[in-house]
Amino acid sequence: MKRPLLLLDMDGVLVKDKALNPFEDSASFLAFIRDLGLYLRILSNNSTRPPKEIVEKLRENGLFVKEEEFVSPLSLLGDYLREKGIKKIFFIGMPAVEEYLKSMGFELAYEERVDAVVIGQDRELNFKKLKVATSAVFLHGAKIVPVNLTRIVKDDDGLYFLGAGSVALSIAHACNYGEELPNLGKPSKQFIKYATKGLDGDETYLISDDVYTDLIGAKELGIKTVFMTTGKYKEDELKKSNFEPDLVFHSLKELREHLYNTVLS
Repeated sequence: MKRPLLLLDMDGVLVKDKALNPFEDSASFLAFIRDLGLYLRILSNNSTRPPKEIVEKLRENGLFVKEEEFVSPLSLLGDYLREKGIKKIFFIGMPAVEEYLKSMGFELAYEERVDAVVIGQDRELNFKKLKVATSAVFLHGAKIVPVNLTRIVKDDDGLYFLGAGSVALSIAHACNYGEELPNLGKPSKQFIKYATKGLDGDETYLISDDVYTDLIGAKELGIKTVFMTTGKYKEDELKKSNFEPDLVFHSLKELREHLYNTVLS
């Protein structure tokens, strides 16, 4: 029997909203994967909660996920900041992640004299935060560290807002920032290496609803791409992006049937 490694995007594939409510076929899909004994990692660029809190919320909502199965950019962030010698941070993001950074020993400051501006998803982003962040970079040479390079995020009301990557890029553009922005999120080489450590599947598949942030980059890394139409992009986005994934499905039930027919063949 073949044993592929499935890198399963969380938002828009496994869960349908910011409250992490699962799609109706998510629990049965995970049970199916485990019954087959396939390699599995659940990935998310979610930067609103620490990884442990997300796992706990998924369990509350009826999806059993092991802590070691879940990977987000926050799983990598602490090590990255330490490697760069960053200690003092101005943070754009949610309070739970701010506490997470403090728990790892970083100093959180609310002024422009800092080592880095770390940018996550912030539902209370305002002029003052943008002014301090821009001043930190422009006046004091602070590094810009986006938690991920996500362009756009779909909210629960069906409307969209700027992702952390877009906010980071706007500050970099304003400040004529000369360094390349790091990508700690999927599907960067660093993220994929972290997520797949110790796993050796016959083939690796990234299953996602995000053509631009996830699938195009995954294909460049030689990873098989599976586009799910259950999230923020519909199938007509493939024509707009001029991208052709290896597979397209409209539900996890369809993906499960495909895996059953191919893995067990």
